[in-house]
Amino acid sequence: MAKENYPQNEEIDLNHLFKTIGKGIQNFFKAIGNCFTRLFHYFILFLIFLRNNALKLFIAIIAGAIIGGIIDYSKPKVYTSFMIVEPNFNSAQQLYKNIEFYHELVRQKDSVLLSEALAISMEEANQLKGFYIEPIQNQNEIYESFNEFVENADSTTVKNMSIENYRQGFADFNYKYHKILVKSKNNNIFEKLTKPIINSVENNSYFKNQKKINDENLIQNEKVLLKSMQEVDTLRKIYNTILIIEAQKPKTGTNISMAREDKKTNELKLFNESLNLNKKLVANNKDKAKTTDILNVVSSFSKVGIKERSIFKKYTFLLGIGFGALMFLFILLGQLNRYLKQYGK
Repeated sequence: MAKENYPQNEEIDLNHLFKTIGKGIQNFFKAIGNCFTRLFHYFILFLIFLRNNALKLFIAIIAGAIIGGIIDYSKPKVYTSFMIVEPNFNSAQQLYKNIEFYHELVRQKDSVLLSEALAISMEEANQLKGFYIEPIQNQNEIYESFNEFVENADSTTVKNMSIENYRQGFADFNYKYHKILVKSKNNNIFEKLTKPIINSVENNSYFKNQKKINDENLIQNEKVLLKSMQEVDTLRKIYNTILIIEAQKPKTGTNISMAREDKKTNELKLFNESLNLNKKLVANNKDKAKTTDILNVVSSFSKVGIKERSIFKKYTFLLGIGFGALMFLFILLGQLNRYLKQYGK
């Protein structure tokens, strides 16, 4: 009898288990449905609140926008212009410090020191509103820099450094190009700022010494490459002359044929070496052109700046939103006060 009842008891337990699971799933979806129902209920209440107080909110927003518009119209116009540079010899960090220094002088309204640093008049210095710098981010530069790091680092260092760790340690001044932005109330001052900003880095004795050493190395490298190319060309001419002479001789055996083949192989190696040296010379010339200056100016400041037109920075927008938010808060506090009075009764 016990053996006959065992399958039946097991079937009853499985039915109970499936019912429990089904009930749990049903309760789960029911809870989700109730959550969405509550959210929809509160959303409708919010819409009702807006409908009942739309006129007050509208008046507050319009009043703030009008006041902000008057302020925007009366305040001086601010113009912006930017310059794109490519720092060499790890000079980007110094450039960032210099730009931060100029911005701090503007913030402190120290027109005397600012005029001296930028070689402009005090009146022009008073018109400046800010200096900003940021990298032109290119994710490919991170991967290229990481590949270069892997090629030059030892195997132990490479094992302990992942691309994500390298990316986190990649600072702003490690990027190739950087954008310098200047704000001013004077629309004709931007061209005057290019040279002082560049000279603030170019005149640094450390970077001047780095450039001098780099120039000497490139010139010496060019001499070595040219001499090597000349020697390779001389050897090629010798091999070609030998091949022509031997080709004119009558064939006398296998050994001579094999010698000719060896000379052809050597001549081909010399030809490939000549191509390789030529590529190195081209790369050397590119490096010379790239490092002519400590700071390469990719795009200088424009003669005339651009008027700031961002709606999010205008008082018309800011005060309109601000007055609307204050009215919204005032209405909420009024309703809360009425609810508390009713609750107290």
